[in-house]
Amino acid sequence: MKANAIGKHTNVAQFVDTNPLKRLQTIFSHSVTQNALALYGIQFAGYVVPLVTLPYLARVLRPDGFGLLLFAQSFALWASLTIEYGFNLSATRGIAQNRGNKDLLAVTAGGVLGAKLLLLPVLLIVAVMAAWSAENLRQHPAYLFCAVLQTLACGFSPFWYFQGTEQMARAVVVEFLSRASATAFIFLLVAKPEDGWKVLALQGVAGCITLATQTRWMYQEIAFRWPRWRDSIGALGAGWGMFVFRGAYQIYGSANAFILGLFAPSIQAVGYFGGAERIARALQGLTTPFTQALYPHMSHVMAESKHKAARIARLTIALSCGAGLVFALVIALLGRWFVALLLGPAYGPSVSVIHILALVLPINALNTALIMQWMLPLGMEKVVSRITMGAIGVNLIAAALLAPALGHIGMAWAILIAETCKVIALTIVLLRQAVSLTRSGYETRTQTAEF
Repeated sequence: MKANAIGKHTNVAQFVDTNPLKRLQTIFSHSVTQNALALYGIQFAGYVVPLVTLPYLARVLRPDGFGLLLFAQSFALWASLTIEYGFNLSATRGIAQNRGNKDLLAVTAGGVLGAKLLLLPVLLIVAVMAAWSAENLRQHPAYLFCAVLQTLACGFSPFWYFQGTEQMARAVVVEFLSRASATAFIFLLVAKPEDGWKVLALQGVAGCITLATQTRWMYQEIAFRWPRWRDSIGALGAGWGMFVFRGAYQIYGSANAFILGLFAPSIQAVGYFGGAERIARALQGLTTPFTQALYPHMSHVMAESKHKAARIARLTIALSCGAGLVFALVIALLGRWFVALLLGPAYGPSVSVIHILALVLPINALNTALIMQWMLPLGMEKVVSRITMGAIGVNLIAAALLAPALGHIGMAWAILIAETCKVIALTIVLLRQAVSLTRSGYETRTQTAEF
């Protein structure tokens, strides 16, 4: 009996490590932690590094030039969806589920490349329509050309491969270095309000360098395969639900400056709104790397054990919501100081936008966590797509009603309304799913007992 007790104690001791240094080593060696750190590098390059240029550009370009730059950047982000098409989510999940099979990875990569080539004419149509309908782009063709260059670089990026294989470190390094280099050249080349197009050009060149480097690395690991029609159409079909979700997220996440430019009576309103949105997004984006790094891991765990995935999801969703509340409090208390420091005295109207967007942060954190950490790994992209399509409609209707009269303030309220409607819809769907699963489990147990 004593020997058995000792044996049990020994077995438990093998799995329970009381050394805190070893615990930390285990945590930091985990793929999710390493990928989260890598994605925080991208977040730093994508949001924090541009914040270094924000005070300079806001003052040099003035509200009119700064608003035009944000309008063109917002168009580039929105237009990139025509090429990216949600593959950053659908292809990432496919790579994560088959990352041990090089042949399947090559087939996936070929299908995604073929799908993007099929979508290229759509981007050209979008660019022509923007040149015809958006007066700000029609009067400044250099902004449109550079925005399209940036769109191509972003849309054809193979970052989904490195995210799916959970080896993002070097992909992040090249992206960070290219963006940091573009940031340095901004201080050298942008000197007057008419130089805003140079910012877009530098960012487009940096994106092309990143695209070429990451593509070369990807095809060093897997064989290049010419796109086949069947694989390309299959990739489009698999990515449709993610495309709708990404489109909605981009519309009221990144394209709001573009939408405001269509409805607002003055381009200055875009500058006031866009400056405040950049500050809010910098804080909001601090939770994005954690969510993105966890997404492929949750997709992998979900295929093995839904019970384990649910346990992880409950914890991570709570952490995301807590972070959103903290960021909301920070931006509400320090919003006026952020505007004065980063934008300057000419952007006083941005303070009101900051305070409204503070309310958006915790709601957005909950929405993103529910979708990325539970619904998409479960394969519920069709449901998410319907909800996000509804959010698009709410956002556009609210913007059309509020922006003409309230300008930047109206656009901020439109975002808050859309995010609130979205979280209500997601909650209702998940609650109904929980009831359905409970009833199904009860019926299954009853039938088994009768049998």
